Amino acid sequence: MDTEKNIYGLSEGVFKACQFLGLKFPAKSSNTPPPYLPSDYFGDNFELSDAIKEKLKTELNWSDKRFAKVYKKFTGKFLAQKCFSKHTKTDLNVYFCDHVLFAARQIGAVAKNYFHFALYEKSFAERSTFFTHKHYLLRQIICNNHDIGLLLRNKAKADKILNEFIHRDYFDACEGTFREFKSFVEKHPRFFSKPVDGGSGRDAQIIQIEPNQNLRELFNKLVAEKSLAEEVIVQHEKLAAFCPDTTNTLRIATFFDIHNVVHILTASGRFGRMGTSWDNFTRGGCSVIVDPKTGIITSDGMNNAHEFFRAHPDTGKIFKGFQYPCWDKVRVAVIKMAKLLPQVRHIGWDITINNKGEAVLVEANENADVNIQQAPDDTGRLYLYEPLLDEMQNYKKEQMRLLGYRVNELQDFKSAYNTNRLRKDSILQFATNKLIPECKSLIDLGCRKNKSVKSFCPEAVKYYPVDFQKHDDEIIACDFNEGEFPNIKADACLCALTAEYVELLPQFLNNMCNATGKQILMWCRPFDRELNPKYRWENPFLTDFTEEFLIKTMQENHFELNKQYPNDRYPSVILYDFRKNLDK
Repeated sequence: MDTEKNIYGLSEGVFKACQFLGLKFPAKSSNTPPPYLPSDYFGDNFELSDAIKEKLKTELNWSDKRFAKVYKKFTGKFLAQKCFSKHTKTDLNVYFCDHVLFAARQIGAVAKNYFHFALYEKSFAERSTFFTHKHYLLRQIICNNHDIGLLLRNKAKADKILNEFIHRDYFDACEGTFREFKSFVEKHPRFFSKPVDGGSGRDAQIIQIEPNQNLRELFNKLVAEKSLAEEVIVQHEKLAAFCPDTTNTLRIATFFDIHNVVHILTASGRFGRMGTSWDNFTRGGCSVIVDPKTGIITSDGMNNAHEFFRAHPDTGKIFKGFQYPCWDKVRVAVIKMAKLLPQVRHIGWDITINNKGEAVLVEANENADVNIQQAPDDTGRLYLYEPLLDEMQNYKKEQMRLLGYRVNELQDFKSAYNTNRLRKDSILQFATNKLIPECKSLIDLGCRKNKSVKSFCPEAVKYYPVDFQKHDDEIIACDFNEGEFPNIKADACLCALTAEYVELLPQFLNNMCNATGKQILMWCRPFDRELNPKYRWENPFLTDFTEEFLIKTMQENHFELNKQYPNDRYPSVILYDFRKNLDK
């Protein structure tokens, strides 16, 4: 597809999406075309035909279920955007194709990145400057200790660690007594309540104690909801001028590097709306960009629907140029707090300034949003993170960087190996169905105790079960982490979610190739296919490796990739079908 022919004012991705869909542009010539919507050329009602859907699913290697799920989510985000003068089927479907074919593949953007960063207007080079969901996941894996990160999600526990910066009373309904609650409400009859483990302002509210109110009933309700009750912050009068009904906060992102230096990377101002008690961007609030060095707002306001505001929509106070009060205290506070939690190297701090001029911690977030750091002024800030992440990856993941794999600390190796929830009969049966017809013998590496693969093998195939432990007389016991391997040969080998538990991975792959005459089937989840920290914490692996490393190592051992099959439920869990190159 020749981008030089794009004279229609569309971005590279949108133009190529139109070509992929087979849309024919009308004749047009212009040297400096203004930006247009696809619907300006093709009308409002272009639908994805069944043939186009099949073409997309084939290109993306997606199942019907995954296609429907992604399309539904993208549609919801598209319809929520108020920046478009109209919402047409044509624009929806062209942008969807641009998103899944280019933005998601090239820079790891999810739907909200696509719209918040207006990627439909940007060239591929401009898109690559944004910190997207892909980088967000990579940042969490590289930077943050999972257990300490979970502690930050419990607001009551985090308050105890960071108590010096709270500057207000609070009551933890999960641990406090009724007597303590009575004492708290006597002092603070109007207080702020939020779930100890909630986020994005969900279920946060102001509670006013009424005369003759049943305190026991309210206490029981807070306990049942696992709530944290806090003294209402009286914010600085300059912040209250924007919106007095909410506590208007800052989201400040810090990075604690390998030299124990804290970097203040970005700062975003957040302002609520009249009649609400939260300022969250995802719940109707406005966000602005703040210069982290000076504390001056440098952009207009923006909301989650991609509407822009020169001034606060309720009070009319101008955003750009506003100087946050006591900025030196804010910077000192976040640097001190970041040093108290070195295990969580990247944190988004929600800060406000109270009427005493103190920098007050509202809460700390180990999974800070990437959108409000870039969208309000339409500026990608990947450049701020890239050198720090690269240095951290170099420092903490040396094996992954140099060799393509790394060995993790995994305390309960046997439990993780034996109970991996992805090693289900359905994927094992799927793999055995891919055996070549001429296969007469099969090695099942990592067969586990139940030897499920055996029941799916054709009767004529000789089955060799191999595992770390000798669970019964049939199983050949080999400790792959000691370099052991069975002295057998077979036409084919199946290795299903086993390589992830082998420390000496290059040697293991080499031994597997030497023992196999024709075909190797590997179910695995390469580190770089989907950076999903939640999955890796729930399914701990002793070893992580990249797809590039796997394919290259197999090629070095004379096995070429024939085909790969993603799993419908977990698309980044791949069945790799390698065939021996008999010419070498």
